[in-house]
Amino acid sequence: MTAPQPTLAARAARIKLLVLDIDGVLTDGRVVYDGEGREIKFFDIQDGHGLKLLQRAGVQVALLSGRESTVNRIRARELGIEELHEDCKIKLPVFENILAAHGLPAAEAAFMGDDLIDLPPMRAAGLALAPANAVPEVKAAAHWVAPKPGGGGAVRLACELILKSSGAWPEVTARYF
Repeated sequence: MTAPQPTLAARAARIKLLVLDIDGVLTDGRVVYDGEGREIKFFDIQDGHGLKLLQRAGVQVALLSGRESTVNRIRARELGIEELHEDCKIKLPVFENILAAHGLPAAEAAFMGDDLIDLPPMRAAGLALAPANAVPEVKAAAHWVAPKPGGGGAVRLACELILKSSGAWPEVTARYF
């Protein structure tokens, strides 16, 4: 007989680390180049605020991308995210190294991804998250799929899920009410 699986709220309540893919999760997945070859990406301000609220609650945030991009580094710096791993074509070992560096078991980490490359760390995480624009295989592997797409509020909703499930929401938002 197998043990019952934790509920979504129970999984989310124990999260101490959120690891995010970037393209398709923090962005809408488009990469635009201007006439000078400079890369342009679109990030959602509410996603960024959600990440700041998580950090205020003591939840660590790390970014793990298959691509290398100056824009990624700028956004990470803006959000105060010191842990950025780029050009990761095989993400599970990097995810495991992040867990080890933080001294956390996988059950206390969430991973949000949108494409096939994200499946191994999603399967290893205690809480697997996906934006609405994720491919079907990723949605099937997720414990929770945001009703909004990447780059359009999905990360904010994931942050709120974690904060509300852990009971930290009233404290981190008190200054607004």
